[in-house]
Amino acid sequence: MKTNTIITLENELRLTLIRADEVPEPGTFLSAGELAKLASLKIEKRRRDWLGGRYAAKTLLKESLALTTQLSAIEISYDSFGRPVWTDRLISITHSGPFCAAACGPARTKFLGIDIEKAEPRAAAWYKDYFHKSELPSHDMEAATRLWTQKEALLKALGLGLKADPLDIKLSGDKPEFSRTALSRYKELGSPAFTLNTLTPGPGYYLSAACENSGTGASEQ
Repeated sequence: MKTNTIITLENELRLTLIRADEVPEPGTFLSAGELAKLASLKIEKRRRDWLGGRYAAKTLLKESLALTTQLSAIEISYDSFGRPVWTDRLISITHSGPFCAAACGPARTKFLGIDIEKAEPRAAAWYKDYFHKSELPSHDMEAATRLWTQKEALLKALGLGLKADPLDIKLSGDKPEFSRTALSRYKELGSPAFTLNTLTPGPGYYLSAACENSGTGASEQ
């Protein structure tokens, strides 16, 4: 996947990927309120990731929706579940290493989440904390990272993030199975049907996107 381009996946999901070191000066695309938020971020990595995510989301919205407004006028807020939105349109943002990505779907989309991660060696406890044996029989770093991004994308779409146990989602069957906190939120959102896509934006990186569709939803456990 090339950076600084917009691709369209299933369900009219639009996705863009940028490099954090290609983000322009903050004053060229942030509002006054966002500049104040940036000033409050003291950790450099957090500042870089936040800037990259905001720039990716704003440019995606402007180009995808053919907006004539300036980037600084596109202010991203949050819905009642803590998911980023612009006006009534749900968006999702993620970052890892040099990459930042953003996604948006049609205005009707109420279930959307993306996540990017780098495949790296992990402690044995990490595999135990994140995956069921049926999902990942062995400690395969590449397969684990791919699954991890899918779980994180789903947790973001649910508006849960790491507030839910990753084991509340099982990805070993034909479609995801939700339980406990994840299942409760999924039902609260109306049990929407969705599609999972996974891309490789760069060597060793995986990017997954979960987006609402009109088919059959997840299983309950």
